[in-house]
Amino acid sequence: MSLSKKEQISQGALRAFAQYGYSETTMDSIADVAQVAKGTLYYHFKTKEELFYHVNRKGVELLIDSVTNAMQDASRPVHERMLGVLDEHLRFFSEHQEFCLLLLSYTSGDLQRDQMVRTLLADYFATVEKFLAELKRQGVINPALEVQTLASALFGMVGFTVLRKMFRGEPLYTEETRATLISLCKGALAIEG
Repeated sequence: MSLSKKEQISQGALRAFAQYGYSETTMDSIADVAQVAKGTLYYHFKTKEELFYHVNRKGVELLIDSVTNAMQDASRPVHERMLGVLDEHLRFFSEHQEFCLLLLSYTSGDLQRDQMVRTLLADYFATVEKFLAELKRQGVINPALEVQTLASALFGMVGFTVLRKMFRGEPLYTEETRATLISLCKGALAIEG
């Protein structure tokens, strides 16, 4: 199935922003990477800032959907869902490396744009924190743990593990990486097994 022009542009913009950062990416370079005419690019997105917002919003929405599906996986006991959420983060960042790179390693250099990304991530953190708070209420999570810190630690632990492996040219989603992250999560949450 072929991509719509808007999706083709979005994917090209993601690659360009991840590779060059916001300030070094131009609409011309996005058109080149996306392999579309500049007129087509401007038809769908009037400015680089609009396209930057679109790419980040779309990526965060995909992350939220992915994590929400793991949270709601009724086929797993509730204590295993937390481990499933961690595993889903690793899978997501492994499959969406350019978005991981964009989200975790670059700032746009503009306070307003960076605030926009933080606002988009606030939806993600609210989703994860709600899930963790419910697990804490059910006694699955150690009551001494702070939900906001736990959500940040989960995001950072997986995200920066993937980012470091990307920079080193190492495989991202390996059984060893997965087992190590799950073991850390189990230890922090005092989950047996």
